[in-house]
Amino acid sequence: MRFFPKVNTLKKSILLYRGIRYRKGHGVHSPFAFNLITKVIEEKCSYYSFQDIELLRKQLLYSEDPVSYPDRRNPEKMRKSTIGNLVKREAINRKRGELLFKLTNYFQSKRMIQLGPTMGISTLYMTAYASDIRCIAIESVPEFAAVACQVFSKTACNPIDLRIGSYQQLLPRALNELGKVDFIFFNALHEQEYNLELFKNCLPYVHDETLFVFNGIRMNKESRDYWKKICAHPQVTVSVDLYAMGLVFFNRKLHKRNYIVYF
Repeated sequence: MRFFPKVNTLKKSILLYRGIRYRKGHGVHSPFAFNLITKVIEEKCSYYSFQDIELLRKQLLYSEDPVSYPDRRNPEKMRKSTIGNLVKREAINRKRGELLFKLTNYFQSKRMIQLGPTMGISTLYMTAYASDIRCIAIESVPEFAAVACQVFSKTACNPIDLRIGSYQQLLPRALNELGKVDFIFFNALHEQEYNLELFKNCLPYVHDETLFVFNGIRMNKESRDYWKKICAHPQVTVSVDLYAMGLVFFNRKLHKRNYIVYF
């Protein structure tokens, strides 16, 4: 007789629970969280900017231009690839990119910082909703920044302030220049050991309407641990776990609550 479910059955049950929990806002009593789920996260409306960005992605995927860049595990060693392969592997996918657009559009974010634009696709989604946005994008890999620069020159609705170098060194200056930040996208997937430190550096510049987005919050044990620490931080009021991405809000009028939403 089996007293415990099989591992696969248990995993499927957990995924099913994640899928129905807070689906379409059911069980959510906060008007803020309800509107966020129903009008942003689950919204299906398509915008004209999406087609322009995805057309550019298709063009990049066919690019055979060679790129040499440092190996992340051994910076002294160089790896070789093509722009097409890098875009396929490193660029944000369409679903997450569209969510970035819907978030910045819904909250009308104007002062933005992105850590890790990589190929620049995610930056285009973040800044496409308006033409009066100031966005500072910081990329630690010069070879990736070169590709992103080409992308911005072709499609960006706003002049993107692309800076190349260490996140730890360049972020404080960017924060000082903006004064207050409305939106920060932590997309440094391969340097996540610094995310908690970078997060704390940003806290003096947040306000009630600020939103932080973290990519890859469940990529490994380290990322899961720092996501838990971020959610538990006293300045964080509402956090939303989308499994692949995490949203963090700082509105002091909201009660502290962590949501897990199917996405």
